[in-house]
Amino acid sequence: MMTLGKKHSWLAMGLLVCLALVASSCGPAATPTPTAAPPTAAPAATPTPPPPAAKEPIVFGMVAPMTGDAADYGVQLETGVRLAIEEINAAGGIAGRPVDLVVCDDKCDPYEASMCAQKMVADPRIFAIIGHVCSSCTLAGAPIYEKAGLTVMTVSSTNPVITKKGWKHVFRTIAHDGMQGPLMAQFAVQELGAKRLAIMYASHDYGKGLLDATLPEIPKLGAEAVAVETYVPGVDKDFSAQLTKIAQAKPEALLLLTDYAEGGMITKQRVAAGLGNVPVVASAGNQHEQFIQLGGEGAEGAYVMVYFDPEKPDPKTQEFVKKYMAKYGKMPSEQAGYGYEAPYIYKQAIEMGATKETLHEYMHKVEYDGLTGVTKFDETGDVVGKGQAILVVKNGKFTSYVK
Repeated sequence: MMTLGKKHSWLAMGLLVCLALVASSCGPAATPTPTAAPPTAAPAATPTPPPPAAKEPIVFGMVAPMTGDAADYGVQLETGVRLAIEEINAAGGIAGRPVDLVVCDDKCDPYEASMCAQKMVADPRIFAIIGHVCSSCTLAGAPIYEKAGLTVMTVSSTNPVITKKGWKHVFRTIAHDGMQGPLMAQFAVQELGAKRLAIMYASHDYGKGLLDATLPEIPKLGAEAVAVETYVPGVDKDFSAQLTKIAQAKPEALLLLTDYAEGGMITKQRVAAGLGNVPVVASAGNQHEQFIQLGGEGAEGAYVMVYFDPEKPDPKTQEFVKKYMAKYGKMPSEQAGYGYEAPYIYKQAIEMGATKETLHEYMHKVEYDGLTGVTKFDETGDVVGKGQAILVVKNGKFTSYVK
């Protein structure tokens, strides 16, 4: 049994233990060890947007003679077309799309023209056609384009039949032979005072079209066609037989319904046939340096009816001539001038909203003010209101005719 003294001792010890425990629990709290903050994540990089997709180019097809006897027509046409395309692309293209060109050589041959037309309509890139040059080639290719619904614009095929077929996709920016032929006869009679006219014409569609337009006009002017001779283009080089017959008819003017190569040779050979003093009035197909070179002295004083006069003093023409000469080092021909206008004519139609399928409809809304005047089309696709000019060869160069 525990005594009272011992009991008090144990109580005192318990009290001391409790006080110690209380003291320890009431002491200052231990300072916690600081925890390192997690590293700040770098902001996510903004992805670089991909470059904008290049817009599909608008591709024009050009069909023209690039080889053969009429090759220089095609070469001149291409120079004008490419100069225009370079300018258009430098200015941002057509409706923001770059422009490209695909060329096919038809050799001024109807069969080759039909082959080129087939290639063009089979190429899904081709938006529209510039060409053909030779009338026979346009007549061969046009039905193919028409069937495919592909718009074609010729800048030099002048046979009147081209726009009388009812084709909806065929357009022409140059006045047809029904306009030029009578003007040639009028010039010979009214300006040169000739009443007895002789004619030499090429036996292709261009020459025949001019002949058909010219002959009926002559008697209306009180004049007479005293001799009419023909030749095979690209084949005949010696024209002495035809020129001898013409000389026997004693003409007062000689009308050449020809291309430049034969026109130049005929002009030269006429001198030996005794026709050196008979003035020559040549069709627009003779507006080419080769006409003068091949004609030599016989070409001096020859008159050429043209649709584009590079000496025309208006600012548009002279600015074009300046740019053309800077690029190519020579004066532009009719083909170059009309070729230069072609992409701009299509450009106007496309920027009005034309698609490949509806281009032929928008062409009737075009009013393009260019080098050769205002181009707009009638319901047949023929240009309306285009005038003509006359050049004369002086000192071996084409110069504007002044009365």
